Amino acid sequence: MRPLFRLRELAWAVASEVEDLLYPYRDGDDTEPLWAQREIDDDSLVTYLKAQSDANNDRIDRLQSEMLYVTSQINDINTQLGKSKNSSNEGQEGSKIITEEGKETS
Repeated sequence: MRPLFRLRELAWAVASEVEDLLYPYRDGDDTEPLWAQREIDDDSLVTYLKAQSDANNDRIDRLQSEMLYVTSQINDINTQLGKSKNSSNEGQEGSKIITEEGKETS
């Protein structure tokens, strides 16, 4: 089992070296991680956060307008159903009978 682990470790090291040769993301003399190399100035950070805040506000506004539209459509459907229920109560009477039969059997 140990030789297989060593072989897999060697294959991983070779693949890592080939990857570094094919995709050189950074120079060989860099010792810091990639996240520590970039210096972020305060102006760019503030600009980024403001852009994110504006995008979130736009999404919230869009979702609120869609929610209002859906609510109005549901209200229209409910009023139309209310008018049709008043004209014919056959469906409600049928469901009442089924419910009463279910209570009797249980």
